[in-house]
Amino acid sequence: MKEIKAEKIIHKNEKRIKLTYNFDSVIDNIVRQIEGRKWSRTLKSWHIPYSDTAYKNLSRLCKTHNIKILYGNKKKVPEQKKINKQINKDVFFEREIQTALSEFQAFMTVKRMSYNTIKAYTGAVKKFLEYHKDKKPNDITLEDFKDFNKNYIIKNKLSASYQNQLINALKTFYKKIFNKSFNIELLERPIKQKHLPNVFSQEEVKRLINSIQNIKHKSIISLIYSAGLRRSEVINLKITDIDSERKIIKISDSKGNKDRYVNLSDKILLMLRTYYKEYRPKIWIFESPDGKQYSASSIRNIFEKAKLKSGIKKKITLHGLRHSYATHLHEKGIDIRAIQELLGHNSIKTTEIYTHVSKKRINDIKSPFDDLDI
Repeated sequence: MKEIKAEKIIHKNEKRIKLTYNFDSVIDNIVRQIEGRKWSRTLKSWHIPYSDTAYKNLSRLCKTHNIKILYGNKKKVPEQKKINKQINKDVFFEREIQTALSEFQAFMTVKRMSYNTIKAYTGAVKKFLEYHKDKKPNDITLEDFKDFNKNYIIKNKLSASYQNQLINALKTFYKKIFNKSFNIELLERPIKQKHLPNVFSQEEVKRLINSIQNIKHKSIISLIYSAGLRRSEVINLKITDIDSERKIIKISDSKGNKDRYVNLSDKILLMLRTYYKEYRPKIWIFESPDGKQYSASSIRNIFEKAKLKSGIKKKITLHGLRHSYATHLHEKGIDIRAIQELLGHNSIKTTEIYTHVSKKRINDIKSPFDDLDI
Protein backbone atom coordinates (compact mmCIF):
# COMPACT_ATOMS: atom_id res chain seq x y z
CA MET A 1 0.00 0.00 0.00
CA LYS A 2 1.20 3.50 -0.84
CA GLU A 3 1.97 5.73 2.13
CA ILE A 4 2.10 9.47 2.76
CA LYS A 5 3.57 10.98 5.92
CA ALA A 6 1.86 14.05 7.37
CA GLU A 7 3.61 16.00 10.13
CA LYS A 8 3.03 19.33 11.84
CA ILE A 9 5.72 21.94 11.15
CA ILE A 10 6.33 25.68 11.58
CA HIS A 11 7.23 27.17 8.20
CA LYS A 12 7.80 30.93 7.83
CA ASN A 13 6.17 31.53 11.24
CA GLU A 14 3.05 29.63 10.18
CA LYS A 15 1.74 26.22 11.25
CA ARG A 16 1.52 23.82 8.29
CA ILE A 17 1.25 20.08 7.59
CA LYS A 18 4.29 18.81 5.72
CA LEU A 19 3.64 15.90 3.33
CA THR A 20 6.42 13.42 2.63
CA TYR A 21 6.18 10.51 0.20
CA ASN A 22 8.11 8.65 -2.49
CA PHE A 23 7.36 10.31 -5.78
CA ASP A 24 4.11 8.97 -7.18
CA SER A 25 1.91 10.65 -9.80
CA VAL A 26 -1.29 9.54 -8.04
CA ILE A 27 -0.26 11.02 -4.67
CA ASP A 28 1.07 14.11 -6.43
CA ASN A 29 -2.32 14.62 -8.07
CA ILE A 30 -4.09 14.19 -4.68
CA VAL A 31 -1.94 16.87 -3.03
CA ARG A 32 -2.55 19.30 -5.88
CA GLN A 33 -6.30 19.05 -5.25
CA ILE A 34 -6.00 20.39 -1.67
CA GLU A 35 -6.74 24.08 -1.37
CA GLY A 36 -3.88 26.10 0.09
CA ARG A 37 -1.16 23.58 -0.77
CA LYS A 38 2.31 25.02 -1.41
CA TRP A 39 5.62 23.64 -2.61
CA SER A 40 8.69 24.52 -0.55
CA ARG A 41 12.08 24.58 -2.24
CA THR A 42 13.88 24.58 1.11
CA LEU A 43 11.87 21.66 2.51
CA LYS A 44 11.68 19.98 -0.90
CA SER A 45 8.14 18.90 -0.19
CA TRP A 46 4.52 19.95 -0.35
CA HIS A 47 2.82 21.43 2.70
CA ILE A 48 -0.86 22.19 3.33
CA PRO A 49 -2.72 24.43 5.83
CA TYR A 50 -2.76 23.21 9.42
CA SER A 51 -6.54 23.12 9.58
CA ASP A 52 -9.37 20.66 10.07
CA THR A 53 -10.65 21.25 6.54
CA ALA A 54 -7.30 20.58 4.85
CA TYR A 55 -6.72 17.40 6.87
CA LYS A 56 -10.24 16.11 6.12
CA ASN A 57 -9.72 16.68 2.39
CA LEU A 58 -6.38 14.85 2.55
CA SER A 59 -7.95 11.92 4.45
CA ARG A 60 -10.90 11.68 2.05
CA LEU A 61 -8.73 11.69 -1.06
CA CYS A 62 -6.27 9.16 0.39
CA LYS A 63 -9.11 6.85 1.41
CA THR A 64 -10.57 7.01 -2.10
CA HIS A 65 -7.24 5.97 -3.63
CA ASN A 66 -6.35 3.43 -0.90
CA ILE A 67 -3.38 5.40 0.39
CA LYS A 68 -2.29 5.11 4.02
CA ILE A 69 -1.51 8.27 6.03
CA LEU A 70 1.22 8.19 8.65
CA TYR A 71 1.01 11.11 11.07
CA GLY A 72 4.33 12.45 12.36
CA ASN A 73 6.81 9.75 13.37
CA LYS A 74 4.10 7.32 14.40
CA LYS A 75 3.60 4.11 12.46
CA LYS A 76 -0.12 4.57 12.22
CA VAL A 77 -2.51 7.45 12.08
CA PRO A 78 -3.92 8.51 15.46
CA GLU A 79 -7.66 8.62 15.88
CA GLN A 80 -9.25 11.27 13.68
CA LYS A 81 -11.07 12.76 16.70
CA LYS A 82 -7.78 13.40 18.51
CA ILE A 83 -6.27 15.06 15.44
CA ASN A 84 -9.32 17.27 14.95
CA LYS A 85 -9.33 18.18 18.64
CA GLN A 86 -5.70 19.34 18.49
CA ILE A 87 -6.20 21.19 15.21
CA ASN A 88 -9.33 22.94 16.48
CA LYS A 89 -7.55 23.89 19.70
CA ASP A 90 -4.65 25.46 17.79
CA VAL A 91 -6.92 27.19 15.29
CA PHE A 92 -9.06 28.61 18.13
CA PHE A 93 -5.94 29.84 19.93
CA GLU A 94 -4.65 31.53 16.77
CA ARG A 95 -8.03 33.14 16.17
CA GLU A 96 -8.08 34.44 19.75
CA ILE A 97 -4.68 36.07 19.24
CA GLN A 98 -5.69 37.44 15.83
CA THR A 99 -8.89 38.90 17.28
CA ALA A 100 -6.97 40.57 20.12
CA LEU A 101 -4.41 42.01 17.68
CA SER A 102 -7.18 43.28 15.38
CA GLU A 103 -8.87 45.02 18.31
CA PHE A 104 -5.49 46.51 19.30
CA GLN A 105 -4.92 47.81 15.77
CA ALA A 106 -8.42 49.28 15.70
CA PHE A 107 -7.81 51.06 19.02
CA MET A 108 -4.52 52.55 17.78
CA THR A 109 -6.14 53.61 14.50
CA VAL A 110 -8.93 55.45 16.33
CA LYS A 111 -6.29 57.10 18.52
CA ARG A 112 -4.73 58.33 15.25
CA MET A 113 -1.38 56.75 16.01
CA SER A 114 1.00 56.80 13.05
CA TYR A 115 1.23 53.89 10.63
CA ASN A 116 4.79 53.14 11.77
CA THR A 117 3.78 53.09 15.46
CA ILE A 118 0.84 50.76 14.77
CA LYS A 119 3.06 48.44 12.75
CA ALA A 120 5.82 48.43 15.39
CA TYR A 121 3.48 47.90 18.36
CA THR A 122 1.53 45.14 16.61
CA GLY A 123 4.74 43.36 15.61
CA ALA A 124 6.16 43.60 19.14
CA VAL A 125 3.01 42.20 20.76
CA LYS A 126 2.76 39.41 18.18
CA LYS A 127 6.38 38.40 18.81
CA PHE A 128 5.72 38.31 22.56
CA LEU A 129 2.59 36.14 22.17
CA GLU A 130 4.41 33.78 19.81
CA TYR A 131 7.14 33.37 22.43
CA HIS A 132 4.47 32.40 24.99
CA LYS A 133 2.45 30.32 22.50
CA ASP A 134 1.52 27.76 25.16
CA LYS A 135 -0.38 30.41 27.14
CA LYS A 136 -3.58 32.23 26.32
CA PRO A 137 -3.06 36.00 26.04
CA ASN A 138 -5.31 36.64 29.04
CA ASP A 139 -3.31 34.26 31.24
CA ILE A 140 -0.04 36.19 30.87
CA THR A 141 1.60 37.36 34.12
CA LEU A 142 4.35 39.82 34.99
CA GLU A 143 6.74 36.86 35.30
CA ASP A 144 6.12 36.11 31.62
CA PHE A 145 7.18 39.66 30.80
CA LYS A 146 10.37 39.19 32.80
CA ASP A 147 11.06 35.85 31.13
CA PHE A 148 10.71 37.35 27.65
CA ASN A 149 12.80 40.36 28.63
CA LYS A 150 15.65 38.19 29.91
CA ASN A 151 15.56 35.12 27.68
CA TYR A 152 14.58 36.69 24.37
CA ILE A 153 15.51 40.40 24.26
CA ILE A 154 18.68 40.34 26.37
CA LYS A 155 19.79 36.90 25.23
CA ASN A 156 19.50 37.87 21.54
CA LYS A 157 21.19 41.24 22.20
CA LEU A 158 18.28 43.22 20.79
CA SER A 159 18.46 47.00 20.99
CA ALA A 160 17.48 49.08 24.02
CA SER A 161 15.00 51.01 21.87
CA TYR A 162 13.25 47.75 20.88
CA GLN A 163 13.14 46.73 24.54
CA ASN A 164 11.48 50.01 25.50
CA GLN A 165 9.14 49.83 22.54
CA LEU A 166 8.03 46.33 23.48
CA ILE A 167 7.35 47.30 27.09
CA ASN A 168 5.26 50.29 25.97
CA ALA A 169 3.38 48.19 23.41
CA LEU A 170 2.53 45.42 25.91
CA LYS A 171 1.52 47.91 28.59
CA THR A 172 -0.96 49.55 26.18
CA PHE A 173 -2.14 46.22 24.71
CA TYR A 174 -3.08 44.62 28.03
CA LYS A 175 -4.61 47.75 29.52
CA LYS A 176 -6.85 48.48 26.53
CA ILE A 177 -7.70 44.99 25.27
CA PHE A 178 -7.77 42.86 28.44
CA ASN A 179 -8.22 45.62 31.04
CA LYS A 180 -5.18 44.32 32.94
CA SER A 181 -2.74 46.74 34.53
CA PHE A 182 0.67 45.25 35.21
CA ASN A 183 3.08 47.01 37.53
CA ILE A 184 5.34 47.62 34.59
CA GLU A 185 7.83 49.53 36.72
CA LEU A 186 8.91 46.17 38.18
CA LEU A 187 10.10 45.23 34.71
CA GLU A 188 13.68 46.31 34.11
CA ARG A 189 14.03 48.97 31.46
CA PRO A 190 17.34 49.60 29.73
CA ILE A 191 19.49 52.53 30.82
CA LYS A 192 18.87 55.35 28.36
CA GLN A 193 21.80 55.58 26.00
CA LYS A 194 23.08 59.03 25.12
CA HIS A 195 24.65 58.80 21.70
CA LEU A 196 25.48 61.93 19.72
CA PRO A 197 24.41 61.79 16.06
CA ASN A 198 27.01 61.68 13.30
CA VAL A 199 26.73 64.65 10.96
CA PHE A 200 28.14 65.73 7.60
CA SER A 201 30.16 68.89 7.15
CA GLN A 202 28.69 71.34 4.62
CA GLU A 203 31.50 70.44 2.23
CA GLU A 204 30.52 66.75 2.50
CA VAL A 205 26.87 67.58 1.82
CA LYS A 206 28.00 69.47 -1.30
CA ARG A 207 30.07 66.50 -2.48
CA LEU A 208 27.23 64.10 -1.77
CA ILE A 209 24.64 66.08 -3.77
CA ASN A 210 27.00 66.90 -6.64
CA SER A 211 27.75 63.19 -7.10
CA ILE A 212 24.11 62.62 -8.14
CA GLN A 213 23.38 63.17 -11.84
CA ASN A 214 19.69 62.24 -12.05
CA ILE A 215 17.64 65.41 -11.36
CA LYS A 216 14.90 63.48 -9.56
CA HIS A 217 17.36 61.74 -7.24
CA LYS A 218 19.29 64.96 -6.66
CA SER A 219 16.06 66.82 -5.79
CA ILE A 220 15.08 64.18 -3.22
CA ILE A 221 18.39 64.29 -1.32
CA SER A 222 18.64 68.08 -1.64
CA LEU A 223 15.12 68.61 -0.29
CA ILE A 224 15.77 66.38 2.72
CA TYR A 225 18.84 68.40 3.68
CA SER A 226 17.48 71.84 2.74
CA ALA A 227 14.48 71.54 5.08
CA GLY A 228 15.65 68.92 7.61
CA LEU A 229 12.97 66.44 6.58
CA ARG A 230 12.43 62.84 7.62
CA ARG A 231 12.30 60.26 4.84
CA SER A 232 8.59 59.61 5.48
CA GLU A 233 7.88 63.34 5.20
CA VAL A 234 9.46 63.51 1.75
CA ILE A 235 7.50 60.46 0.60
CA ASN A 236 4.20 62.01 1.79
CA LEU A 237 4.79 65.44 0.24
CA LYS A 238 2.17 66.47 -2.31
CA ILE A 239 2.54 69.08 -5.03
CA THR A 240 -0.04 71.21 -3.20
CA ASP A 241 2.21 71.29 -0.11
CA ILE A 242 4.73 73.53 -1.88
CA ASP A 243 3.87 77.22 -1.56
CA SER A 244 6.29 78.96 -3.91
CA GLU A 245 4.78 82.40 -3.26
CA ARG A 246 5.28 82.30 0.52
CA LYS A 247 8.46 80.18 0.20
CA ILE A 248 7.23 77.53 2.64
CA ILE A 249 6.51 73.80 2.62
CA LYS A 250 3.64 72.29 4.60
CA ILE A 251 4.49 69.01 6.36
CA SER A 252 1.21 67.23 7.17
CA ASP A 253 0.53 64.43 9.66
CA SER A 254 4.16 63.98 10.57
CA LYS A 255 5.53 62.17 13.63
CA GLY A 256 3.09 62.61 16.50
CA ASN A 257 0.31 63.49 14.00
CA LYS A 258 1.53 67.09 13.83
CA ASP A 259 1.52 69.61 10.99
CA ARG A 260 4.26 72.18 10.61
CA TYR A 261 5.74 74.60 8.09
CA VAL A 262 9.38 74.65 6.99
CA ASN A 263 11.23 77.10 4.81
CA LEU A 264 11.56 76.57 1.06
CA SER A 265 14.99 77.68 -0.12
CA ASP A 266 15.36 79.60 -3.39
CA LYS A 267 17.86 77.06 -4.74
CA ILE A 268 15.68 74.05 -3.98
CA LEU A 269 12.69 75.79 -5.59
CA LEU A 270 14.64 76.22 -8.85
CA MET A 271 15.78 72.58 -8.68
CA LEU A 272 12.22 71.34 -8.08
CA ARG A 273 10.94 73.36 -11.05
CA THR A 274 13.57 71.78 -13.32
CA TYR A 275 12.65 68.35 -11.99
CA TYR A 276 8.91 69.00 -12.43
CA LYS A 277 9.28 70.00 -16.10
CA GLU A 278 11.01 66.71 -16.84
CA TYR A 279 8.94 64.26 -14.76
CA ARG A 280 5.51 65.92 -14.47
CA PRO A 281 4.30 64.22 -11.25
CA LYS A 282 0.52 64.24 -10.76
CA ILE A 283 -0.14 64.10 -7.00
CA TRP A 284 2.99 63.37 -5.01
CA ILE A 285 6.13 65.47 -5.38
CA PHE A 286 8.10 62.29 -6.00
CA GLU A 287 6.27 59.43 -7.68
CA SER A 288 7.25 55.96 -8.82
CA PRO A 289 6.80 55.12 -12.54
CA ASP A 290 3.27 53.81 -11.83
CA GLY A 291 2.21 57.09 -10.21
CA LYS A 292 2.36 55.85 -6.63
CA GLN A 293 4.40 57.31 -3.78
CA TYR A 294 8.14 56.86 -4.01
CA SER A 295 9.40 54.01 -1.86
CA ALA A 296 11.51 54.39 1.27
CA SER A 297 14.00 51.76 0.07
CA SER A 298 14.55 53.63 -3.21
CA ILE A 299 15.46 56.82 -1.34
CA ARG A 300 17.84 54.92 0.93
CA ASN A 301 19.51 53.35 -2.12
CA ILE A 302 19.97 56.78 -3.76
CA PHE A 303 21.67 58.05 -0.60
CA GLU A 304 23.95 55.04 -0.17
CA LYS A 305 25.09 55.15 -3.80
CA ALA A 306 25.79 58.90 -3.55
CA LYS A 307 27.76 58.40 -0.34
CA LEU A 308 29.85 55.69 -1.95
CA LYS A 309 30.43 57.71 -5.12
CA SER A 310 31.43 60.83 -3.18
CA GLY A 311 33.95 58.84 -1.12
CA ILE A 312 32.46 59.68 2.28
CA LYS A 313 33.59 57.08 4.81
CA LYS A 314 31.60 58.29 7.83
CA LYS A 315 29.22 55.83 9.41
CA ILE A 316 26.10 57.87 8.82
CA THR A 317 22.57 57.10 7.62
CA LEU A 318 20.10 59.04 5.49
CA HIS A 319 18.63 60.51 8.69
CA GLY A 320 22.05 62.08 9.22
CA LEU A 321 21.07 64.72 6.64
CA ARG A 322 18.37 65.94 9.03
CA HIS A 323 20.87 65.96 11.90
CA SER A 324 23.31 67.86 9.69
CA TYR A 325 20.66 70.46 8.77
CA ALA A 326 19.93 71.18 12.45
CA THR A 327 23.62 71.27 13.39
CA HIS A 328 24.52 73.64 10.55
CA LEU A 329 21.65 75.97 11.53
CA HIS A 330 22.98 76.09 15.09
CA GLU A 331 26.46 76.83 13.83
CA LYS A 332 25.00 79.77 11.89
CA GLY A 333 23.66 81.17 15.16
CA ILE A 334 19.97 80.25 14.65
CA ASP A 335 18.08 80.16 17.97
CA ILE A 336 17.59 76.64 19.33
CA ARG A 337 13.83 77.17 19.76
CA ALA A 338 13.50 78.15 16.10
CA ILE A 339 15.30 74.91 15.17
CA GLN A 340 12.90 73.03 17.45
CA GLU A 341 9.94 74.44 15.50
CA LEU A 342 11.48 73.61 12.13
CA LEU A 343 12.22 70.02 13.15
CA GLY A 344 8.82 69.52 14.80
CA HIS A 345 10.23 68.37 18.16
CA ASN A 346 7.84 68.27 21.13
CA SER A 347 10.57 68.90 23.66
CA ILE A 348 13.43 71.39 23.53
CA LYS A 349 15.58 68.69 25.17
CA THR A 350 15.43 66.67 21.97
CA THR A 351 16.69 69.63 19.95
CA GLU A 352 19.40 70.55 22.45
CA ILE A 353 21.41 67.51 21.40
CA TYR A 354 22.60 69.59 18.42
CA THR A 355 24.29 72.06 20.74
CA HIS A 356 26.59 69.19 21.71
CA VAL A 357 27.40 68.41 18.08
CA SER A 358 27.75 71.95 16.76
CA LYS A 359 31.36 73.07 16.24
CA LYS A 360 30.28 76.64 17.15
CA ARG A 361 30.03 75.72 20.82
CA ILE A 362 33.16 73.59 20.73
CA ASN A 363 35.33 76.15 18.87
CA ASP A 364 34.31 78.93 21.25
CA ILE A 365 36.31 77.17 23.97
CA LYS A 366 40.05 77.76 24.03
CA SER A 367 42.15 74.82 25.12
CA PRO A 368 44.45 75.50 28.13
CA PHE A 369 47.18 73.82 26.08
CA ASP A 370 47.32 76.97 23.93
CA ASP A 371 48.45 78.99 26.97
CA LEU A 372 51.51 76.86 27.53
CA ASP A 373 54.87 78.23 26.44
CA ILE A 374 55.92 75.20 24.46
